[in-house]
Amino acid sequence: MTEDKKIAIEHGILDIIEQQEGRVTQTELSNNLRISIGLLNAYLRNLIKKGYVKVSNVKASTVRYMLTAEGMAEKYRLTTRYMSNSLDHYKKIKQAVEARIVRLKLEEVRTVVFVGSGDIAEIMHLYLGETKIKLLGVFDDGVLPEELFFGHKVRPLSELAEYFKQEKVDKVLLNYLEDIETKEQLIKSMGIPQNNIETKW
Repeated sequence: MTEDKKIAIEHGILDIIEQQEGRVTQTELSNNLRISIGLLNAYLRNLIKKGYVKVSNVKASTVRYMLTAEGMAEKYRLTTRYMSNSLDHYKKIKQAVEARIVRLKLEEVRTVVFVGSGDIAEIMHLYLGETKIKLLGVFDDGVLPEELFFGHKVRPLSELAEYFKQEKVDKVLLNYLEDIETKEQLIKSMGIPQNNIETKW
């Protein structure tokens, strides 16, 4: 796990605990941060050990987490680093997206679908709007059934192969920076040709 990811998780835990004034369960923390309960527990134990978070028993089965004064100071420090890292991250994504757009134009791509609907996809969509390239659909797992991405219903990834057969899709754009090779293998296993899959940044 990268240092940036660790900072993001620690910052997220401290931020949620402060916002919820301690009225948050481990399950809620885990869901909000999209990490496993086991990983969350490891981070919580570390934050408690460092004196940033204190635990109190409200009832026999209910635990309350509160930030200490040191925890508040650490959250401020992490917020500064997190914002700085986020800005650097955004700049890198912006440069990567601009390069991808140039390549798509050179290849005379007219229609695309997105795999992934997170931050990178949002930036990609913004730049796509300045071209004649049409976004036909968006596919992603782990989103709510009614979730929309700029007016497009976000479909489960399992529907991509059938959609690809029915529609005239020039490129399937994978909107990830990490673990993109695994995603690429998954898309290829659905029968989508390599030359229709765009993974490069």
